[in-house]
Amino acid sequence: MSLYECLGVAKTATEDEIHKAYKKLSLKHHPDKGGDPEKFKEINHAHEVLADSERRGMYDMTGSEEVFGGGGGGINLAEMFGGGGMSFGGGGMSFGGLGGMFGEMFGGGFRGRGRQKAAKGPDKSHDIPLSLSDFYKGREIQIKFQQQRGCGLCKASGSLKTETCSGCKGQGMKMMMRQLAPGMIQQITQPCSDCNGEGKRVTQVCHECNGRKYKAHEKALNAKIEPGMGDGDKMRFRGECSDSADYEVPGDVILNLTRTGGLDYDWQGSDLHINYSVTMKEALLGFGIKLETHPSEKPISLSWGGGMLKHDGVLVAKGLGMPVKGSIGQYGDLFIHVDVMGKTAEWTDEQRALLLKVWPDWVQPEVGVPLSGAS
Repeated sequence: MSLYECLGVAKTATEDEIHKAYKKLSLKHHPDKGGDPEKFKEINHAHEVLADSERRGMYDMTGSEEVFGGGGGGINLAEMFGGGGMSFGGGGMSFGGLGGMFGEMFGGGFRGRGRQKAAKGPDKSHDIPLSLSDFYKGREIQIKFQQQRGCGLCKASGSLKTETCSGCKGQGMKMMMRQLAPGMIQQITQPCSDCNGEGKRVTQVCHECNGRKYKAHEKALNAKIEPGMGDGDKMRFRGECSDSADYEVPGDVILNLTRTGGLDYDWQGSDLHINYSVTMKEALLGFGIKLETHPSEKPISLSWGGGMLKHDGVLVAKGLGMPVKGSIGQYGDLFIHVDVMGKTAEWTDEQRALLLKVWPDWVQPEVGVPLSGAS
């Protein structure tokens, strides 16, 4: 089964469609909800590959789930996020020794003189797992990673001094003649092998970056989750991917806020919904509820004073929902969906007399075939 089939999406699915399918399936198959742990792992793995544009591109082209080669500018948050890892690239795909052949096919190409860069590098995104309590109270997270930036001394050229290439006279290209058959000559243009298509040769290598053009340093991003932010919200850090020779400016780092745990609560807007089972006696006479798992992380005590509470009835506790986004001190409501459990039973004469005092307008039904209670 392909990764797309695992998430139930088409190969042409957008990033947003993949993310929505993942959220739906992960909630359905979460072990806390009685789901299969192995199925849950498969769903997480499929989303991890397909949500990363670089890994998805490699998977679409080769069927492999890994990106070969790579640069020194990736972000690896495997330790922080429990082995799942987080890879924010900076320089497109790298195919190692096959660069010459695959470069033209997949956009790598030689970096010849005059080759234009794309305006902006690709964005890189990753899910940030948060508890319901994190969304309720807010949380600050610091992310540290190795970021690649162009060398300031040589302005990402790798050299301090250069000279015009004599082999191509600074053009970066050479004209070659090739005989295809007697009387048939083909003229082709190819990158100059003397200067690797640059049109100039290095006479003094930059000592700051050792000719690598880029330097890696530790970067820290501070992500502040505000109370009231929701599952699926995104935090964008502009230009925080690594620099690359292929792009004028680096792409953005995007963090997708994803809810994990606390699945006994259904979160809708700023409101919370929870199911609660009571007996017939409690439904008629009243009952108390103690919520130990409320996202405020404070014990919550609720009570129902009794009355005609029907099965599937809904009770509401005002202000015990989630924070309202963009407000100060405003909260949604908590809705309790009541499941009345009880066995069929017959009233004694004494009980019937008491009930008739409550409902004096009750009318005796016509005599018919008698029914008995089912267990």
